Amino acid sequence: MTFKNFMYKGVLMIAVLALIGWLGKYLYLVDGEIDWFRLMLVYGVPVGIPHMFFIIPWHWDLSGTIGMVALCAIIGAVFGFIITIGIAIRAVWYVIAFPISCLLRKEKNRI
Repeated sequence: MTFKNFMYKGVLMIAVLALIGWLGKYLYLVDGEIDWFRLMLVYGVPVGIPHMFFIIPWHWDLSGTIGMVALCAIIGAVFGFIITIGIAIRAVWYVIAFPISCLLRKEKNRI
């Protein structure tokens, strides 16, 4: 594990996820309580944008087309939220494992 991976995949990802959470708290806090669907959208949409598949139906009216686009955005947000959970777990792993690997390298060189 390199210092670059530690910074980019560990510290920076935790900082970005914390920033998204801090900025999005005005969206997912409702009457002082967390609305879990909105929390999923706040974290899922930035990560899940590439995974959103837009099915634009042909010969549908406007409400059906807008409904299909909204459904695709929600499905993309769910995928993005699951990916965000994986990114957060990996970031915590990098933050914990890097100092341990540095200590093990120093011990290995000392022997």
